[in-house]
Amino acid sequence: MHARAHVDRGADTHIVDATAEAYAESRQDPRAARAAQDAGALRQARFEALAARCAPHVGPLTLAALVRVESDFNPYAIGVVGAHLRRQPRSLAEAVATARALAAAGYNFSLGLGQINRHNLARYGENYTTIFDVCRNLHAGAQILASCYARSLARYPTQQAALRAALSCYYSGNFTTGFRQGYVTKVVDSAATQARLGVTAPAPPMWTMPRPAAARPDASRAIVPIPVARGLTSTTNSDSCRHSGHGQVLLVACRANTAGLCMRCLHTSP
Repeated sequence: MHARAHVDRGADTHIVDATAEAYAESRQDPRAARAAQDAGALRQARFEALAARCAPHVGPLTLAALVRVESDFNPYAIGVVGAHLRRQPRSLAEAVATARALAAAGYNFSLGLGQINRHNLARYGENYTTIFDVCRNLHAGAQILASCYARSLARYPTQQAALRAALSCYYSGNFTTGFRQGYVTKVVDSAATQARLGVTAPAPPMWTMPRPAAARPDASRAIVPIPVARGLTSTTNSDSCRHSGHGQVLLVACRANTAGLCMRCLHTSP
């Protein structure tokens, strides 16, 4: 089960989530609303560029809504199951040292932007250092989400139900806990807020960690991106969903060899 990170908003490495503040200001001053919208468009473009590069098989608005709930866009966030840190790490070195200490003490915890659980690291070719690379973290999270969706399609009668079940699976590993704990509602509400404001998210820092040869994952465990089906790209789907009248793209993913496995729009309204 995921642990939600307790985010230290005073940390100098924390990426400020300005959406709630911008929304509050926009209700009081039309000029602030316009400024917030313009700033939001810039942040959205930066995050979408990162998402398109690191997780092209899942829509960038999906990742923005999910990451907002998981870590509040803190790349060094660590959420501990059944406990919490006195404060969040403020640097890569602190994050790695904290993760290793928690592992040595036997804690269960999740890491980084997408809060990837420690028990999933080896499966996706990551370790306690590489998982704090924002691109690798987003890629691993997208792989987990796509895998959950593939399984949920076989159990739920409609795509919308399957999409929400996939979010529950991402949170807890099953299709029910995320509903009971309110996680699915939080992600959908996050997506709806973004659509209302025209804002996605602040962009995480655009850095790539140095990876010594000894730290690189074995080729046999390398992450294999899910190819986008011919004639279908996440950009195309994002644009079509964005203007479909439902307000928000939540999931876009396709396997080239399975025409039926495509995530499209998640309706954020009943």
